[in-house]
Amino acid sequence: MKIKNTLKHPVEQDTFLSNKKRVSIKLKIFTFVGLFVILNIIINLLVIRISINDIYLSLEKKELKKEYSLINKNIDNESRLADIIYEANNNGIKIKLLDNDLNLLYTIFSDNMNSKFTDLDLMLLNSLKQDNNKIITLKNYKSSGYDLHLVGKTKSGYAIISTSIESLKKDAKTTVIVVLATSAITFVILLLIAYFISKVFSKKITEVKEVTDDITNLKFNKKINVKTNDELGDLFNNINLMSDHLQSNIKELEKANAKLKEDLLLKEKQEEIRKKLIANISHEFKTPLTIISGYSQLMLDDVKDPENKKNMELIISESERLSDLVHEFLELSRLESGNITLNKVDVDVKALINNELDKLSMKIKEKKIKVDTKFTGNQIINSDKKQITKVIENILTNAIKFVKGNNIIKIRTYSKDEYFYYEVYNSGDNIKDKVLENIFNSYYKDKSTRNKEGTGLGLTIVKAIVTLHEGTCEVKNVKDGVKFIIGIKK
Repeated sequence: MKIKNTLKHPVEQDTFLSNKKRVSIKLKIFTFVGLFVILNIIINLLVIRISINDIYLSLEKKELKKEYSLINKNIDNESRLADIIYEANNNGIKIKLLDNDLNLLYTIFSDNMNSKFTDLDLMLLNSLKQDNNKIITLKNYKSSGYDLHLVGKTKSGYAIISTSIESLKKDAKTTVIVVLATSAITFVILLLIAYFISKVFSKKITEVKEVTDDITNLKFNKKINVKTNDELGDLFNNINLMSDHLQSNIKELEKANAKLKEDLLLKEKQEEIRKKLIANISHEFKTPLTIISGYSQLMLDDVKDPENKKNMELIISESERLSDLVHEFLELSRLESGNITLNKVDVDVKALINNELDKLSMKIKEKKIKVDTKFTGNQIINSDKKQITKVIENILTNAIKFVKGNNIIKIRTYSKDEYFYYEVYNSGDNIKDKVLENIFNSYYKDKSTRNKEGTGLGLTIVKAIVTLHEGTCEVKNVKDGVKFIIGIKK
């Protein structure tokens, strides 16, 4: 028996993986960070480009509403009102205050046209309608730009608050340029940081890879240099510990494997010697037993004394039983040695079973056994007829021997996948677990079966024959009995 070395290298990488283009982790980290930064910059620029004008316009409207609110609060305080109008002017906001008759009360417009009540003012006031205040954007034909106007009611009349939004576009462009410049600088800085981090990480990962490659090849000399007290440090420490444990365990396994190899070789040799010894002894017993049986038969006819005749019959009976045992020893030895050629032909299993039932009918009647048969599907298999007959006979004989309780034997045959199955159930006691494990082993006989007839080799012979046919043997406890399942490859 050849003992295989189980301590082999792990399986090599999948061909698909090994053929993939290799990309360093440093490049992956660097590329990932770079793409992330670029994507972030693009998103920011798009958001700014799309919404910056709306943001500035919203802020400007808010500022106009703030001025309108201040005017309403201080409409009766001329001094404070003048300060508000002056401060607004400094911020680019022009204010006109009118009374209910549309007479100009306050203004800070510098040109003569806007210092008076104009058609534009009238149009703005007409747009107010039922609202307290309203904001309108209108084109300024003088500057070719746009102005933002808030027209609203006050306690003493009306307020027209205006500002140019041309500067908003300039502010938006300036903001975009600043963001772009800041993003470019940030991009360069982050790329440098990414390069440094990727370099540090890739160096450590390369070190870890070298160590784990050595572990894969069952080399345990290298260890990871641990410098950090964090999760990565814990991981590296665990890899080092795993390496030590693997080295220790593999050494123990190698010792155990060598010992097991020696034990198996010794056991194999002992088993071979045992089989040869049994075969030789059985062969040597065969001829003397035949002579004893033959002469006993001749002597029986001349014996007149009843007591002596009884003793002679006992000698004949025991010699025949011993002859059967020797025959089965020789048969088992021949099967286990493999020195047998199966004469495979098409065999009708149903016919063989019915034939065996006829041969065993006397015993079946004696024990008042009820036999239930069910043959499903094609009953023809390609096998050695003589050997399969022995299997059927031994399993049936075993069932008859141990049937109890309701005295029922059920026989089933059927095909499944590439196997033909022969099942025999007998009612009675379940088999003990220990017996169940050894039931097909040579010479094993439980104490509870010592007084039963037979050599104790029937099921072992069944196992040997089925193995030669590349089949399976199974026995299991079922409700109120035991079931044997024999599978023969079709």
